Amino acid sequence: MSRSRRARHTLSLAVSATLLCAAAPIPAPSAVVCPACPAGPAIDSGLKALHRGDYRRAFDEFKRAADAAPGAPEPLFYPVFGRWWQYLFAEGNATRPDGAFDQAFEQARAAATARLDAQAGDVGALAAIGGAEVLKAHVEAIRGNYWRSGQEARRGKKALEQALAKSPDDPTALFPMGALNYYADRVPLVVRGLRALFFIPGGDAALGLRQIRKVADGSGTLRIEGRLLFGLVCADKYQMAYDDALGHLDQALRESGGSALLRVAIGDLQIRLGRPAEAVATLRAGLTEAMPDGPEGARQRRWLRLGIVEALAGDWRQADAEQELTRSREESATLSEGLAKSEARIAGELAARRQALPFWNGDPADRRPGSPARAALDRAIESLPDAPIPRLLRARLALDEGDAALASALLGPEVAAITTDTPAWIDGSLELLYGRALGASGDARGARNHLERAAAVRRFRMAEQARLELGTKGEDAGICARGGA
Repeated sequence: MSRSRRARHTLSLAVSATLLCAAAPIPAPSAVVCPACPAGPAIDSGLKALHRGDYRRAFDEFKRAADAAPGAPEPLFYPVFGRWWQYLFAEGNATRPDGAFDQAFEQARAAATARLDAQAGDVGALAAIGGAEVLKAHVEAIRGNYWRSGQEARRGKKALEQALAKSPDDPTALFPMGALNYYADRVPLVVRGLRALFFIPGGDAALGLRQIRKVADGSGTLRIEGRLLFGLVCADKYQMAYDDALGHLDQALRESGGSALLRVAIGDLQIRLGRPAEAVATLRAGLTEAMPDGPEGARQRRWLRLGIVEALAGDWRQADAEQELTRSREESATLSEGLAKSEARIAGELAARRQALPFWNGDPADRRPGSPARAALDRAIESLPDAPIPRLLRARLALDEGDAALASALLGPEVAAITTDTPAWIDGSLELLYGRALGASGDARGARNHLERAAAVRRFRMAEQARLELGTKGEDAGICARGGA
């Protein structure tokens, strides 16, 4: 990749993260509600449909909300929000958001502008247009229009600041403002120097966390969206408050009444934390909450089953994982780009495990000392001295059985042999498991060294487990505590 292309790529990722949690497995929503107005019940019903991934019902409800309050900007925000949510959750075949988003945005902006012309400083209109402009900024970043993206973000922040100046605790303005404050403070230094050029607003991460938490802890319509966003940011690499994050995500799930989309978010984090059994239970429960039929239901079930495959593979349950992969491929969902890439990655890892361990199914009987599978594993280690996958499995079994010394002896040479061509999942797994083995042997310094290496491996899915093992949290992680801010 050339230097200019690399710079544009870095900027694209940074602007997306700045504007609204672009890198999150499930993105954090931003919304404006009008619970006291005639449109309130329909808005609430539409949001519940979005949580389930029932997009047709959601847009019907948002239209009903707009019809109940003609000319009001608040209900017209929701088609903007819904189109953005659908694109990021459903991963449609189009590589970029289509014109339906732009049409919805223009309608919301026109209504908010008309309201502000008639009632300067109206908080509802400012919050509506500010939130819509934040989403528009994210969409333009996805499209590669960074100049326009920065301008929309700047205008959105200005409108939200004006709304909060009049109503400091207004959750409809606090939510998008908190997201902007948090993520704008997390862009790389190289992009911070370009803020003036692209009109990217600055931020304050601690303030953003407090603002998001205030929405999550409130009693307004946005509390589920606020709780979801709060859980996601508490689980990022800056806060590392993983158990608190899972608690917040579980609460959002309970308050939603059940959502396959939220199950995917929770299960994904459990996988990344090295908790495969919990992930399997979470994702299997999501299968009962997925849409019963239609393309969205098939897509949800395929994502859920693919997550189950990854969790089972992470637990070395090879045969179960392969059976679940077959079930996933039997779903009639059209493969989006994101789904196709995830499936290829997971299926490739599964195939590599089977090629290296053709005798291993992962049944409880396989794991017992003296079993035929264990004997075959020992023979594979002896006959293939340079093969990392058999040693990864044997070291995992040794740690489970309390033999940290054996695990260290198996992994040390493999860790030393890591190169730039080593697949990320093998590289990260070796470093992570070796760090755990050294820690169990009393070598705290060595353990930290290798856990830090595991956490730094690009595209390693369990980097969060390495950070969890390190036991450190971000400086603002106390805000994430379940007991209070």
